[in-house]
Amino acid sequence: METATLENDVTEQTLAERWEALLSKQPNMRIRSAAEALGVSEMELVRLRGKYALTPLQNRFPELLAALEAVGPVMILTRNEEVVHEVTGTFKGFTTGKSGVMGLAVGEIDIRVFFSHWAWGYQVQEQVRSGRRESFQFFDRYGAAVFKVYRVADTDGAAWSKLIETFAAERLETFEPCGKRPVPERVSVDSVDIDVLRDGWQNLKDVHHFHALLKRSGADRLTALELLRGEWATELQVGGVEVLDHLLELLRDNGCPGMFFVGNPGIVQIFTGQVLNLKRSGPWMNVLDSGFNLHVNTTQIESWWLVRRPSSDGIITSVEAFNAQGELVLTVFGERKPGIPESELWRQQAAALEAIA
Repeated sequence: METATLENDVTEQTLAERWEALLSKQPNMRIRSAAEALGVSEMELVRLRGKYALTPLQNRFPELLAALEAVGPVMILTRNEEVVHEVTGTFKGFTTGKSGVMGLAVGEIDIRVFFSHWAWGYQVQEQVRSGRRESFQFFDRYGAAVFKVYRVADTDGAAWSKLIETFAAERLETFEPCGKRPVPERVSVDSVDIDVLRDGWQNLKDVHHFHALLKRSGADRLTALELLRGEWATELQVGGVEVLDHLLELLRDNGCPGMFFVGNPGIVQIFTGQVLNLKRSGPWMNVLDSGFNLHVNTTQIESWWLVRRPSSDGIITSVEAFNAQGELVLTVFGERKPGIPESELWRQQAAALEAIA
C-alpha cells in the first residue's frame, strides 16, 4: 500500500482516535451511525482498518459480481438512509450491458446495478459480537456505501479467497472527501406539463416506461403523484398506525407474497416472497425472516402513497415511501411476472390499506 503523507497520517490518526472514543461510549454503534456522528463518510472509517483487515479492490466491479456465483450462498445488503434490505442467496447469471454501465441478476439474488455510481471497493474483515465477519463493500465517489456482500456459513471459503486474490488492487489509493451526495431538487409544479403527464400516464403499457414519462412531462416522481392525486395516486394516512406495519400485517395474515424494492443511486435490490416474522423496535419496523430481512426507520418516511399504473397486463398497484427530500426509498408490489396480471389477493390488500387512508 502507498505511504500516506504526514498530513494524512495526522488526519487519520485523529479520526481513528475520535472513532475509538465514540465506540468506548457507545460500543454497539454501527459504522454508518458513527460516520454521521463524526461528520465523515462511512468509507473513511472503513479505510482506517489495518492492512490485514482491508484489501482494496480493482475497479472491475462487473467482473467481480459475475464471479460471485462461484462462492455459493452470500448475504447481500443494499440500503439508503431510511431502509435496509438484506437477502441471502446465490448469484446466478449476473450480466452487464454492452456499455458496461448497467448490470442485473435475476433469481435468489435479484438486483439492478448502475455502475456509474460505483467508485471504490474493498474486502473487509471486522470483529463483531458473533465473531469475525468478512465482506466485499462498494462505495460511491462520496464515500457512501452502495452495496455489500457478506460471507456466510455456507459460502465456499476457497472460492471466496480466490476472488480476493483475483480482484485485489496493488495499493490503497488516496481518497479526498468531497462532501455528501447532492439530493436532486424537487421540480416546481408550474414547470410540469400536466397534459403530457396525465395523457402519458393513462396510456402507459409498461411500468418501465414510467421514468421516460416523467422526463417528458418535466415531473419528478413525487410531484407526479401529487398532481394526479385522486386519479392514479392516493396518499396514505393510517391514523396512529404506521402504514408499513399495517401493510406488512395484511400481507402476513393473508398469505400474500410481495415484491420489496429498496435502492440508492447505484443499485436496486429486490426480494419476492411472503413475510412472516414482523417486529417493531422503536422507530424501526423489521421483517426478520430466513433469507430476508427488512429494516425501515418509519419516523424518517415523510409520505406513503398507493399508486396505480396502467400496463398491457392491466393495472399495476404499488405502495411507495418517500423521505423528506422527496426521494423514493421503498416500493412494494404484489408478486407478479411480466405478461401476467397482478394477483387479486394483492389488490385486496392494497384496497384494504387504501380504505383506511
